[in-house]
Amino acid sequence: MLKIKAAQMLGWVVEKLRVAWIGTVILIVLGTLGSIYPLTLFYGVQLMFGSAAALVALRLHGGIYGFVTITAISALHLLYTGPTAHGIYMVCAHFIELIWMLGWQIRWKNGSIMKANAVFWVVMLLPVLGYGHFILNMNLDDVKYAYMHIAVISMVNALIAGLVVDFWITNGEPQSKRTGTIPLSRIAFKYVVVFVVVVSLSLLSADSRRQLNQINETIVFNLEHASSAVIQDLDEGYLTIQNMQQSMVRYHHLLDVNVIILNRNDRVLASGLDTLQVGDYLDMDKYRYLKPGETSMLFRSGDAYYSDALTYWKHASFIYKADMESGTSYRVFVETSSAKYYPRIESIYLTTLQSLFLIFVTSMVVAAPLSRKVVSPLIRLTRMTGLLPRLLFRKGKMDWPTSHVTEVQILIGNLRKMADVLLEQFEQIRQDKLTLEDRVRARTKALKNSEEIKRAIIDSSIDAIIAVDSNGLIIEFNPEAERMFGLKREEVILETDAPSLFQGASCMEIKEMLERFEYIRGKRHANVEEISGIRRDGSVFPIEYKIVEIQLGNNETLYNLFIKDITDKTRAEEERVRHALALERLNTELFNEKIAIQEQRDISEHFIESVREGLVMSDRSGTITIVNRRIEEMFGLGDFLGRSIEEFAQAIDKVVLTDDFNLMEQTRAFLHGERSFVETEFIFNNMEKSVFSLYIKQVDVPGKNHGFLLVFRDRTEEERLNRMKNELISVVSHELRTPVATIMGYVELMMMYDLPASQRQEFMETISSEGSRLSSLLDDVLDIQRLDNDGMTYHMTYVPLLELVEGVAEQWNIKSVQRIYVHAFNGDFFAYADQNRMVQVLHNLVGNAVKYSPGTDRIDITLWEEDKWICIDVRDYGIGIPENVQDMLFSKFYRVDNSDHRQIGGTGLGLYISRKIVEDHHGTLTFISASDKGSTFKIRLPKQEDLL
Repeated sequence: MLKIKAAQMLGWVVEKLRVAWIGTVILIVLGTLGSIYPLTLFYGVQLMFGSAAALVALRLHGGIYGFVTITAISALHLLYTGPTAHGIYMVCAHFIELIWMLGWQIRWKNGSIMKANAVFWVVMLLPVLGYGHFILNMNLDDVKYAYMHIAVISMVNALIAGLVVDFWITNGEPQSKRTGTIPLSRIAFKYVVVFVVVVSLSLLSADSRRQLNQINETIVFNLEHASSAVIQDLDEGYLTIQNMQQSMVRYHHLLDVNVIILNRNDRVLASGLDTLQVGDYLDMDKYRYLKPGETSMLFRSGDAYYSDALTYWKHASFIYKADMESGTSYRVFVETSSAKYYPRIESIYLTTLQSLFLIFVTSMVVAAPLSRKVVSPLIRLTRMTGLLPRLLFRKGKMDWPTSHVTEVQILIGNLRKMADVLLEQFEQIRQDKLTLEDRVRARTKALKNSEEIKRAIIDSSIDAIIAVDSNGLIIEFNPEAERMFGLKREEVILETDAPSLFQGASCMEIKEMLERFEYIRGKRHANVEEISGIRRDGSVFPIEYKIVEIQLGNNETLYNLFIKDITDKTRAEEERVRHALALERLNTELFNEKIAIQEQRDISEHFIESVREGLVMSDRSGTITIVNRRIEEMFGLGDFLGRSIEEFAQAIDKVVLTDDFNLMEQTRAFLHGERSFVETEFIFNNMEKSVFSLYIKQVDVPGKNHGFLLVFRDRTEEERLNRMKNELISVVSHELRTPVATIMGYVELMMMYDLPASQRQEFMETISSEGSRLSSLLDDVLDIQRLDNDGMTYHMTYVPLLELVEGVAEQWNIKSVQRIYVHAFNGDFFAYADQNRMVQVLHNLVGNAVKYSPGTDRIDITLWEEDKWICIDVRDYGIGIPENVQDMLFSKFYRVDNSDHRQIGGTGLGLYISRKIVEDHHGTLTFISASDKGSTFKIRLPKQEDLL
């Protein structure tokens, strides 16, 4: 059915294409696409198939449609590509060509399109060359290239048009209007030319690509050599920013190239091209890779039209990007023109097109006599075979031709043998006719006996047999059928339609069942189930039958039905179905219970794997039955599932640092039933010296062996938090006790005694100072909470760091023994930061420098800028920081041991807060230090190039 619909659709499309204007529109669309998206033989030489569509329209529909087609295709192509001189020349050439083809068709109605086109371009060769060279004063090679390019394209289009026209004549036209067949000589001529042209096009195109690739490799090698020299000069320091422009002239004279050097922003630092000045931007979009993915060379060619390949190459220039090390700040490009490569490129194009032109003309000249030589014996053989009926009926003789072509000579010999065989067959047919008459008489007698035997078999069959003709009428009804349906044979033969005896499957459904099978010896059958029979009284009973379809002569069909009453079988089947349904319900319940058990097991396993504690369970025999993934993450001892609990205990004991911990003894006590619960702790021998708590408890699983469970809990973080809490309480209580005691002492003195005003003022200043100290301590604690919870708020603006540093230094110069000196070098020192937080960082660093440099007279603060950073160094000449504690310096509550000096106060929070603030500004805070020589703390803040 699908094939029939497809054939009908194809026929409808072909019928529409026979309409002249519809066919012309289709040819215009195809020709325009072939012109806009041409086939490229090699760079710049393209086959555009627009004129092929015009030649087809000219031959099939007439001159008006041909000129309409070429006009529409040319207009659409020029509209798409834009009008150019080359494009207009090609349009004019195709119009002149079409006029010549119209005249040729009028003179020779069924003449060859290829011959007409080839003659046109041979005739026009000398006039066009003379006009272009002598009248237009064009270069002779340029004229030859343009002519050969258009001629080759036109000849290929004529070849394609000829093939399309012949195909349409033999397949597309209706049989009633078909103009005739195509001579064999023309077919032979055409396909000889096609073979020669296709092979030549492939070979010459491949050779041209190979030669152009060789030129490409030469250009790449020369540019790579020049770029290597420039990079070497840069690496050795011969080429500097001061002498770059003078070196461009030297490179042009020595290496015959133009060098372009760009900075990181793609701006020109130096250029050997007059069109690129220092500071210009090199637009790389004007270039493209010559061989994408293989080299770094690019090229451009101004605004030359792509199809005019020689003009394109004449204006081409190549540019090569040199491979530079990642650390350098320059990009080097080397550029050269195509002047010294152009003669060779021109020779490749011209030689290829001339060769193609000559091959076209030569192949047509050679193919004509060759095709006639090959076809002439076939023509004579065709004439001779027309005399074959006379040979058969009149026993005449024929003069058979001969040929030097092996296949044709074999065909002639086969035809001679066929003629001899036909003569022998005629005589044999006469003899067979007589023999056949005798056989028919004997067969008639045998059929009569066979009919009696068939009737006896049908009447004695235990199955009901009903025969039905192609119209559905019953033509046979045996005794068992009479008993089964309660009808007499005389009542149904040729009187009753077979479908009236059945209920269930329709006649159409039964035919579809039969069509699924193939005929075997003219028969096919199908089994029909789930159908019922109808008795005379209207009662229904279940049956099944086998229907056999038999093909008879004259397209007639006979259906034999072999029917069984399956009432008992149906009852047994119903009983079996009831048992099966009950069993299925039981299976469903068991399956649902199994799923519930599996889900419960999955939940338990998920729970065991998701807890943070490590779990190990052993049965009473000492075999590990449960071990979760957390055990491996804690200890890294491998998978112990199914192994002995004693092996696991022994492995744990080897990596424990606690002396009185012995897991082996404890597990043995549980295995022997001596203990039911143990709670202990131990220290694990790893980098962090982790602290673990262990709980061992006996478990009782109903119906299974008793066992016990080991629960490992990592308490390292809890211990660390406890230590930090104790440190915080210790530090804060110490730091709070001193100022509070001072404040309370002075307040009690002022309340108990009437002090002079000057002394009262001194006490008040001391109380204010200690209150500020308390406020600073509370601020540090609050800052730690905000920083740890990512709750610190920054008010970002452009901050003059130099003014901040000088202000902080001035404040400390007032109250410190040391003198603080500020040194600023190149830069404006504006940073995008929170001003108050930067002041807090500077106070912390300067305060630490003052506290930890007793006995010194100065502290230096230095500011300068680098490529991406604003740098601030705070240097003191104090006691320094021992090397063994430098990794802990930025930890909370940590203070350097200063027992050898006078007591130095502090909470150990300042450096931790300072580093977090600097890192939140996307900067870094580091230090270098040596004992008894002082320390230098280094702040690095990112420079902000653009205003936000």
